[in-house]
Amino acid sequence: MKKKYLVRNIGIAGLLMLSAAGCQSEQAATNTVPETDTEISAVEDSSSAEAASTEDMQSQEETNYLYGTVNLPYADFYYGELNDIEPETDASAGQYTTPDLAAAAGYEEEGMYDAVTSATKQKSTRFEASYYEEVDTGVNILGVANVNVAITKDLYDDVQNAVEAGTPCENPLIEIVSAMTLTENVPVEYKVINSDGTLSRTIGNTITADSVTAALTSISSWGNYQIDLEGLELESSVVQGAILETSDGARYGLEHEDNLWLQPSELSVAVEPFREPHGNDVAYQRFTDLPGKTITKITYLVANGDDIAIDTNLYCNMLLSDEYGISGDESVTYSTEGTDISVTLTVPSDSSYQLTAALSGRTAKDISELTYDNGTLSIPASFTPGSYTFHFEDAVYEGLTYTVLVDSGLSESDVTFDGTTIQLAGELGLSGTDYIANISAAAVNGEKLNGRNLGSVLFNEDGSINPDAETGSDDAKTPLFAEGSSYEVTLESAGYPSVTFTLER
Repeated sequence: MKKKYLVRNIGIAGLLMLSAAGCQSEQAATNTVPETDTEISAVEDSSSAEAASTEDMQSQEETNYLYGTVNLPYADFYYGELNDIEPETDASAGQYTTPDLAAAAGYEEEGMYDAVTSATKQKSTRFEASYYEEVDTGVNILGVANVNVAITKDLYDDVQNAVEAGTPCENPLIEIVSAMTLTENVPVEYKVINSDGTLSRTIGNTITADSVTAALTSISSWGNYQIDLEGLELESSVVQGAILETSDGARYGLEHEDNLWLQPSELSVAVEPFREPHGNDVAYQRFTDLPGKTITKITYLVANGDDIAIDTNLYCNMLLSDEYGISGDESVTYSTEGTDISVTLTVPSDSSYQLTAALSGRTAKDISELTYDNGTLSIPASFTPGSYTFHFEDAVYEGLTYTVLVDSGLSESDVTFDGTTIQLAGELGLSGTDYIANISAAAVNGEKLNGRNLGSVLFNEDGSINPDAETGSDDAKTPLFAEGSSYEVTLESAGYPSVTFTLER
């Protein structure tokens, strides 16, 4: 996909006027960090060399640079970061015949630092630090929005002359400068536009978090690895990107939606072809050598503020080849004496897999009474009918998941509605609330209801139906049951027969 900078056609005269305004800026000495919603306990990086370098740059800001903002494709944004590109302080003329170095390095290839293609329009447009285009199939997230940049005044003037002269350019220099909106203030962090069309690493401060803990799991619906950061309070609106660093010195840039979520304390990475629950294919090519490595640092790149570094020790489990996996019963019948499930792990001989979690939907269950021995997984009677997912994990290899339906064995005639609650017949000791907890689908007068936790929408905590039930978002709620009418309600519940009844309102 061709890089898009969203050029602002304000004309040469306008650019020169902005240039003059920028030359008059004398705010570097009094510039302060704007307030953000970022709250994190941290200590400053102690590198005196870096501090001296920053001071040198700041001393030249008042005379050498013009400042502004520009939308940057991921390839251009990350090329300077990952290659530690130094900023030019005395550039006077553009290198128009120099090829696009980011493209030459493969940054624009599929799965590297190209656009993120998403079929989820609503979610994809909520990353405030990104810019995007809407297409018929969804949204393309193109890169990082409103990145602070600086450029020497002489180079800026030379680019304007090149534009007037119609000078061809083999790198993004003219495109970036033409798309740049000049500002008068000196930003607290910025990239320098160099004469060869590259952008430098970010000039600014990095603080190291001292109260954030990180955990990695190889069991996730969103990638081969998911990282959760406890204690990180950071708004997604200021997250321009993030960099993973491994013990061998390799670094990997993260992109919005594929890796960075609307909750910055959670992120994920795919290292092989991977489709997440929304149907999006997650870019993986730049991460293929990550298995077996240890992530030692995660750095969040923060707009208009200090970047945040988190020291970690996260081993990326080795992936299993196709000959390995997990299999077992697809369905078993519930027993009040406890239920046995046949489960077979086919795994490497040097592995030591252990049962680590059991989930009912998204709810974690107590596994203290579960046993797994000689291919039999035994669960207690407290695991009432429903769908369960079990996690088996190893210190070296990727985790395995297994899902089974525990069926009640009830017939349709055993499930009834008495006008207020769901009633279950039989001698299993099961109740209507057990049924409600596993509702997976519902329809009212033939119209399917959308959303999660439908049981809690249609019923109260005591198991009685909620006649005032509503659907929709918080700002657009719609009542399901109007007074003076009757409604045909159909429910499906995992592990139980479906039931259809009439609700008189």
